[in-house]
Amino acid sequence: MPAGLLYEGVSKEPLNYSGASAAQSSVLHAFDEFLGVRHSKESADFLHRMRDYMPPSHRAFIEEIHSAPSLRDHILSSGNSQLLTAHNQCVEALAALRSYHLAMVTKYLITAAPKAKGRRTSHLPGPPQALEERGTGGTAVVRFLKSVRDKTLEAILHQSG
Repeated sequence: MPAGLLYEGVSKEPLNYSGASAAQSSVLHAFDEFLGVRHSKESADFLHRMRDYMPPSHRAFIEEIHSAPSLRDHILSSGNSQLLTAHNQCVEALAALRSYHLAMVTKYLITAAPKAKGRRTSHLPGPPQALEERGTGGTAVVRFLKSVRDKTLEAILHQSG
């Protein structure tokens, strides 16, 4: 609904909301900020818009992490290989979580949607084809999730020198 939806008794103008999305999780945003994960512009725009759905204190916490001195810069300037290894293990664990999420979305949303459509007994029209390729937050889900995972892996640090 590109023009939004009119919620009678709430607003005189149509409102636009995203559906529920893991991108609304404060934890994932906090990890990204702390570990120095930088997403593509398109993904970052969506992720920042999802912060509007978070409690204000969660948004403030994420902004505090963002404005704090960079953990990444500290690790690189310290020359401490144990810190670098620990950081990279955290980045790899976050990327593994994102790969798992992508697998679950593929299994339970992408793969299951056509099967459910085939079993439909109602003669009511189903959702447009474009909606079947979208995540609950409204993104082109597979491309978005792969991009977020791949950009996470780019946050792996390499020892200089």
